[in-house]
Amino acid sequence: MAKYTDLCNQILENVGGKDNVSGAVHCMTRLRLNLKDRSQVDLDAVKGIKGVLGAQFSGEQFQIIIGQHVSEVYPEFCAITGLGQTAAIDENLDNKEPFDIKKVPAKVLDYVSGSIAPTLTIMMGAGFFKMFYAILGPDLLNLMANEAPLMQTLYIVGNAGFYFMPIFVAWGAAKKLNTSVALAMLLSCLLIDPNILNIVTAGEPFSVYGIIPMQLNNYTQSVLPSLLMVFALSYVFKFFDKHVPKVIKIIGVPFCTLIVMVPLMFCVLAPIGNWIGMLLSAFFEGLYNVAGPLAIALLGAFWPFFVATGMHVAIVQIALINITTLGFDPIVLAGANIANYALMGMTLAYFLRTKGEEKQMASANVVTLIVGGISEPTLFGILLRNKRAMICQIIGGFIGGLVGGIFGVAVYTMGASNFLTILQYAGGPGSNLIYAGIACVVAFVAALAVGIVIGFGDGDGLKNYKGKKALKKA
Repeated sequence: MAKYTDLCNQILENVGGKDNVSGAVHCMTRLRLNLKDRSQVDLDAVKGIKGVLGAQFSGEQFQIIIGQHVSEVYPEFCAITGLGQTAAIDENLDNKEPFDIKKVPAKVLDYVSGSIAPTLTIMMGAGFFKMFYAILGPDLLNLMANEAPLMQTLYIVGNAGFYFMPIFVAWGAAKKLNTSVALAMLLSCLLIDPNILNIVTAGEPFSVYGIIPMQLNNYTQSVLPSLLMVFALSYVFKFFDKHVPKVIKIIGVPFCTLIVMVPLMFCVLAPIGNWIGMLLSAFFEGLYNVAGPLAIALLGAFWPFFVATGMHVAIVQIALINITTLGFDPIVLAGANIANYALMGMTLAYFLRTKGEEKQMASANVVTLIVGGISEPTLFGILLRNKRAMICQIIGGFIGGLVGGIFGVAVYTMGASNFLTILQYAGGPGSNLIYAGIACVVAFVAALAVGIVIGFGDGDGLKNYKGKKALKKA
């Protein structure tokens, strides 16, 4: 028996048999079927097949998410069904549909998650280096000084995985939008080029081409500037690729694209990302002044999404100012730390409810997040690509944040970002640490409970969890 014969037979059994399949193609991750009668499809059963990561109807196609090895499954599927094989198609063909403003939020989220997903390998690898640095260092076990060669190695490798995030994200975004990867990476390199950082550090006015003023912002470890830049690049590059004469295209297209994109990126797009963060900062600060508990609740619910888009960098400045002036922060970190416990609860629920490759990924995320305090793999590997995971995070973070806001908890010091994050609430009244502990436990338990009850789709309904009946499709 071939390697994927059983998988193919189970798929066919739940889509109406091979007589119901009129055509089959595949892209990077999905097996795409054209069916004669879509009513014969048992969607939940397909999602529950071992080796299937998800399934959905998209237009006239039934798409089954297999993963990167779909190119190995496809030939066996065609052999069993008797269909002819075709070359892999462009994943981005899904984007060619009439504009619908109602779908904009979903498309934005798809762009963000699809651009960052390819960087997951980098974040997982670097995340473990950061995790061991946190465990061995003064913040946890205090087995080694930060100056020790091993600790320095762990720090350098772990930090590089996140310091150069603008470049990694630009690569993923360029692949997602099918534009020039090379130019996207060059432009993202410029964002964190040492010469640019020196100009920013000096604080002296600088103009691109000596004409257009540039805002002096540090974009290391950021995500949003690269996402905005590559989105614009996809249109600029396409324009010049279409209009530059063929005889000079190999030189003219990249040169003309850079002429336009350099000032557009430095003077417009990257600052917009920074302004968005500043607006969010002003919003939450004003919200806290009007309704403190609600502000903490909203931060607890949505903080991971700010981290995922890099907008948290600007918001954290409020916390730093509060700690240095007031001695404590009752707004940003007070809610952000509670959000982390909700994220931990959601991740544990994801581990308990999923199977196969998803469970393996979740097990690694449980370790890196809860023990190591590294959230990025969980954010981009689970949260941003699963709607039910978002529901768990939002509900758990909101409830925990509301409890913390009602108690008036505050953070007094910066410290570990893993399960010992609770220690950041120490330093003030003893009751503050107790109340913060209650809020964090509430967030963790609420997110865990919601995740166990509603599941995360892809065939992990309660019928596969302790013998309970499956939930209806969310």
